[in-house]
Amino acid sequence: MACASCGPLQERIGAGQEHRQLERFRESLAAGSYETVIEQGRAIIDSGETEPPADAAFYALGEAYAHPDYPGRDYGQSRHYFEKLIKHFPESPLTAEAKTYVALFEMIAAKEKKAAAQPPSPPSTEVPAAEPRNVPPPLPRKVVEDQDFDEAVRRNLQILDQAGQHHPADEALYNLGLIYAHADNPAKDYKKSQVYFHVLVKQFPDSALAEEALIWLGIFDTIDKMQQIDSEIEQQKKQLIR
Repeated sequence: MACASCGPLQERIGAGQEHRQLERFRESLAAGSYETVIEQGRAIIDSGETEPPADAAFYALGEAYAHPDYPGRDYGQSRHYFEKLIKHFPESPLTAEAKTYVALFEMIAAKEKKAAAQPPSPPSTEVPAAEPRNVPPPLPRKVVEDQDFDEAVRRNLQILDQAGQHHPADEALYNLGLIYAHADNPAKDYKKSQVYFHVLVKQFPDSALAEEALIWLGIFDTIDKMQQIDSEIEQQKKQLIR
């Protein structure tokens, strides 16, 4: 017989299942099992790409293809899955970070297009493999409330000041990295974002957030290399004019 009060209970059970699924994905990423994440993520999406836990699958696939240690790293595929997440799950807590990833990929694509249009061929932009971590990062949480980036920065700097080099300073560093890379932040500053992620990896190598910080740093490294190519192209243009 149907239970009139089962609806909310079923929703809580579903949320718990989604939470566990994303944890499993991230455990596999931390262990270097990228193909496992891709296979399982695609299987979930094939079963229904507009219902949870497909949002967790889209996010995990995006991270897998963007991971600097994955031999098959493909920013195009990563962007594809993050865009699917944004489209099908606009209210998901994962969506804000997905938008920031997409914004960075757009920057890389624009720089690659500019470099490809200019002779000579640019040097390789391959990002060196980062040292793997064995601890999966926790589930993402809402870092910025009501688009108040200044308040989010103030709150996390206060946590840093109070915590020193102890937890939750690692969470505050990660949050600050996200805030300064956030696609909607009018004061976004990718250099500051990199600094906070670098400090996190250096000071808290065993933090559950170090693995994810490495993914962000891998993307920033690619952007930095593309900017260097832009500079070299401009120098070559000036020499040709002379």
